[in-house]
Amino acid sequence: MTERRTHDIGARLENWARAYRTQRQIEVSPTGKFCDQLQREAEGEKPTGERRKVDQTDAEAIERAMRDLSWRDRKMLTLCYIEQKRPEAVCRVLGLAHRPATVFVNAFRRAQDNLEQFLAF
Repeated sequence: MTERRTHDIGARLENWARAYRTQRQIEVSPTGKFCDQLQREAEGEKPTGERRKVDQTDAEAIERAMRDLSWRDRKMLTLCYIEQKRPEAVCRVLGLAHRPATVFVNAFRRAQDNLEQFLAF
């Protein structure tokens, strides 16, 4: 049950990040996009559209709940999902030990759990 719940909040946070992440500075050329499309088709991959779909209503619910989180939890989730920082960088910003890895993992899961509590209301 815990694993399923973690997956759900992870998927919701990914959706939130897609909705609130600013556009990347580096653009892919149209030729590059076309080559990527040809490669996916050659490998038999079917376009699903999943990468582009954003549930704006759920993203806004996450954003409202983020306001109730502690600074540390909000920063943890923002660094991981919006800014896509590596765990070592997140630990450095938050003043966490980066070894053992369980320190980061436990803080990350705690932030997700705290967010879920605010979403339940």
